[in-house]
Amino acid sequence: MPAPTLQHLTPRLKLRHFALLAELERQRSVSRAAQHLGLSQPTVTRALGEIENIFMTPLFTRGRRGLEPTAAGLLVLARARVALADAQSLGQDLAALGTGLQGLLRIGVIPFLSRVTQDAVWQHLLAVRPRLGFVVEEATTHALVQAVQARTLDCAICRFTPASAEAGLAQQFLYEQEPRLVVSRTAAQRLLRRGLDWEAFVSLHWIFPPADTPIRQMIHSIFASAGQPVPVPLLEAYAHKTLVSVLRHMPDAITILPDDIAQEVADASGARVMPQRLQWNLPPVGVVRLQDAANATIVDAMTEALRNARP
Repeated sequence: MPAPTLQHLTPRLKLRHFALLAELERQRSVSRAAQHLGLSQPTVTRALGEIENIFMTPLFTRGRRGLEPTAAGLLVLARARVALADAQSLGQDLAALGTGLQGLLRIGVIPFLSRVTQDAVWQHLLAVRPRLGFVVEEATTHALVQAVQARTLDCAICRFTPASAEAGLAQQFLYEQEPRLVVSRTAAQRLLRRGLDWEAFVSLHWIFPPADTPIRQMIHSIFASAGQPVPVPLLEAYAHKTLVSVLRHMPDAITILPDDIAQEVADASGARVMPQRLQWNLPPVGVVRLQDAANATIVDAMTEALRNARP
């Protein structure tokens, strides 16, 4: 099969072709894609034929679930998503430029960032000149790394994972966090001198973070190592205010949080950070960005400021 060269693609391939392919992938149907795009079905069919001629190979086949990307289609769609995300980011940057800003920095953060880290981020970024605009997304590490890979985020402050070590991503270490038990005040008084009694802990009302988080995975490993069943959580939550409220009002609530977050939540809720130390480690917190990020200099300067802010 002949492969299209750059000289072949340059005068023929348009961004609208990528947009059509992405819509066909989402809808898995020519008719539904046409309806969503406000085009006729013959127009979309003809356009797909033109695109496949440009790439000199079929990009979709018809299967039981509708349109299915071919091997070549998967490769083209991966590049299409990158090109569309870059185009969207460029449009946002140009819009910001029109308001007097230098551009937009799209940052992802995990919920378990301490007040010290948050303050250091904004103390640095708000002093950057020329001024930038910002978009902040809060999510799990898994979701943030995917967003950086998809180019919908410029960087993420999150935990290191095997996925964030993949080719194309740069990881920069910031700091470690120690996991600590946080227990509501009433239960803490009973458990204070009992050591790491996981049999007693099982009977408490547990607050777990979402399933696809390193802390949740660590909790499961802790109970398995202790020979205890993993408790069914009464609540799954990541939000700081929710944790504070539940620990304040539920007498037998318990959770595991990173040490700096644990103290903040305990101070706000009246709960207790237990003195018992857990013999487990959390993945370190760091900054993840694309190696070829257009604003790598800005992201790296922020990373250095965060390192300097840690005691």
